[in-house]
Amino acid sequence: MSVPQLMVANCPRCGKVFQKNMRNQCSDCSRSLDGLLTNCHEFLRKNHRSTSEQLSSVTGVPLEQLYGWMREGKLLMTDYPNLSYPCAACSRSIRKQKFCTDCLFRINKEINELKDKDSSFLRLQKEKTMSTINAFQIRDRSRGV
Repeated sequence: MSVPQLMVANCPRCGKVFQKNMRNQCSDCSRSLDGLLTNCHEFLRKNHRSTSEQLSSVTGVPLEQLYGWMREGKLLMTDYPNLSYPCAACSRSIRKQKFCTDCLFRINKEINELKDKDSSFLRLQKEKTMSTINAFQIRDRSRGV
């Protein structure tokens, strides 16, 4: 007879031991974050045109937490026109995706350049192997070719 294992972990926010769940944090921290999110929604309903920095300073929620909620869709960017979060590459303010259009263009260009370089390298390597197959080699002499 096996004893069922209790899945527990330490909360990443407060360090308290808790039974693992979908949110990966203890119930106290979950309630606290839910309360902060509710406060943010209430502030934004009254101050529709607030920026991310203003929201953070008034509600006391760290900017990183606000950025996470924006990326997850808990704070809808379409409802609040002045909310934004930084691009993952250059930290310019954006309202959707992970990268700004300039960084996205640059990354795609670099990827295409690497693909071209890789394909030309493979072509050269293939030509080199083909040339050694058709050429006479010293080791062929010992075999009597």
